[in-house]
Amino acid sequence: MQQTDQFVVSPLSYQPDYEVVATTERTRQQHLQQTLHKLSEISSQAATHAARSVHLKSHGLLTAEMQIYDQLPPAYAQGLFARPQTLPLIMRFSTVPGDILHDKPGTPRSLALKVVGVEGERLPGSEDAITQNFLFVNGASFLSSSVQVFLNNLKHLACSPNTSTEFRHFLAQLFRSTAHLVESLKYGQQSQLNHLYQSQETNLLGETYISQDPIMYGDYMAKIAVVPIAPDLIALSNKPIDLFASDGLRKSIVDFFIKRTAVWELRVQLCTDLQTMPIEDATIIWPEERSPYIPVARITAKPQIAWSPYRSHVVDEGMLFSPWHGLAAHRPLGSVTRLRKMSYEMAKNMRASNDHGHTCEPTHLDDVC
Repeated sequence: MQQTDQFVVSPLSYQPDYEVVATTERTRQQHLQQTLHKLSEISSQAATHAARSVHLKSHGLLTAEMQIYDQLPPAYAQGLFARPQTLPLIMRFSTVPGDILHDKPGTPRSLALKVVGVEGERLPGSEDAITQNFLFVNGASFLSSSVQVFLNNLKHLACSPNTSTEFRHFLAQLFRSTAHLVESLKYGQQSQLNHLYQSQETNLLGETYISQDPIMYGDYMAKIAVVPIAPDLIALSNKPIDLFASDGLRKSIVDFFIKRTAVWELRVQLCTDLQTMPIEDATIIWPEERSPYIPVARITAKPQIAWSPYRSHVVDEGMLFSPWHGLAAHRPLGSVTRLRKMSYEMAKNMRASNDHGHTCEPTHLDDVC
């Protein structure tokens, strides 16, 4: 991620007509709902609770603190980041697809943040909460701007649990390889095509995580990223781990936090040009030469038990990480997030129905430990 000490960007102020709803979006919402419903049913067959349709398997469940920096320029002092403060949060590292596979398949890695103690005007459906959710993946662009291609990928995953475990592992690898292919073709790096199936899985803690979909950022529009800055984390970047061990990804996180502290930086990239930084096409990587990622906060996670059955019960089973749950100042933008809004609402209703209970939003972190 590029950094700069000079804040010279001229961000675009948000306008409602920047969001363009396609005429086919309603039909695609219905198709996505059917696909996600099937994924949830399949995942639930292997679990004792109503499961997420994707990102089911957690590898790290951390409590941490976010320190928002002082004296940010006005364009970056927006929403949650409008004033310096320190807030507690939950970090959830997970994998897609939803079914609980061995770690060996090369699947995308995700990070979800739930910040607690947030004040301000809220999005519909979250009025009674004091949390803000942010979602990230370890890739700069979404797999496809075409929602139809996104649906087709999910349908493959929805069908795969009915086949052999080996074939499901193959589909998981294909899913990630396709994402690499998209980025490879964009940058003309044809030589990468020869190595798509040879990449090694690396430690999740050394990854940079990016919000592929844009969000409102107060008066503006932005993408955000979580970047490791502690030397112990930077040393894990691209470091392979042993996936032949049982739950290798989870073990690598648990082992790290036995004695060490992790520090990340949350950085913001403001939209300055709709041609090169579109709102509706999540496959386009916003160029950093037009608008660099600027640090706005620091996240610190101290030594702790980074995963346990109890934490999994509280977080995996009891919480949802919806980007539509938070401040109006950080409303998600774009067609993919509009589709996801429907899927998160459906998941919440399914889990409440199947578990004869409901999800809850924390007011403090004491019960997570």
